[in-house]
Amino acid sequence: MSDQRVYLDDIYASKECQGSVFRAVVMMAHEARFLNSQAGQGYIQLTKKPTTIAMYKFKEGKLSMTEKTSNDVTEEAIAASAAAESENVAENAAANAEAADAAFGV
Repeated sequence: MSDQRVYLDDIYASKECQGSVFRAVVMMAHEARFLNSQAGQGYIQLTKKPTTIAMYKFKEGKLSMTEKTSNDVTEEAIAASAAAESENVAENAAANAEAADAAFGV
């Protein structure tokens, strides 16, 4: 039973999570979710719980985490949607003003 545990020594020794317990938990949770979705779609057959498999992979050093950089596509998409939203706000304000004028007979 003790082989199913991830000890703090395992986390502190891991280069991937840089000694952070939070990073270790996040890495294992992402892997467990991925395994569960793959099993749900019928791509793999699980013999153990996804979290147990994720813990084994962590202990074997098979999990890693990549950091998002400043030039990721997501930041560009957020900026584009913010610009589109600001245009929509201006259009909605004009439409609301016209609707209010029409409602009050101005």
